[in-house]
Amino acid sequence: MAPRDITGETRPVDQLLFRLKQRYQRFEDLTVPHRPMRWAAFLFLILFYFIRVFAYGGFYVVTYGMCIHLLYLVMLMITPLSDPEERASDEAQLPSFGSGDAAEFKPFVPKVQEFVVWRSMTRVVLICFTLTMFSVFDIPVFWPILVMYFLILFVSQMGNRIQHMMKHKYVPWSAGKPKFVSKE
Repeated sequence: MAPRDITGETRPVDQLLFRLKQRYQRFEDLTVPHRPMRWAAFLFLILFYFIRVFAYGGFYVVTYGMCIHLLYLVMLMITPLSDPEERASDEAQLPSFGSGDAAEFKPFVPKVQEFVVWRSMTRVVLICFTLTMFSVFDIPVFWPILVMYFLILFVSQMGNRIQHMMKHKYVPWSAGKPKFVSKE
């Protein structure tokens, strides 16, 4: 419900905002089952953003900030919800259930779900695209240094995550993993 004032009436602006939020939520709900189309739209959006940045020849700090945030979101998506290193310290305190079989199949559950990551990435790109409309955000900077900083950060973060995956023997996707089949 749209917010009401003391008399119980809603302002037209509040009604409009409420309707817009409902439509936006409905649009998001409709896109949930269409994963490939959502990611294709995101790739188109980010391609459009980079074309704008390269055509304009600026906004490198905004682009650097966007790329850092996108890297952070990717790291969240490939990080397991239940980190084995954190669990090791908690196992002494919490009782364990099940047979304890190490070969038991456990599906990968990410710290943040794919739809939430897609929505956050899309919002970040749209916000950065909006920032490129204002010249006040075009801060002069020597862009190769920002690219070098980002590449160093990317390699170090991905290297740590890959080492973690190898150490704990998991992969952040479901393709090729065994699926439950009913005996009926």
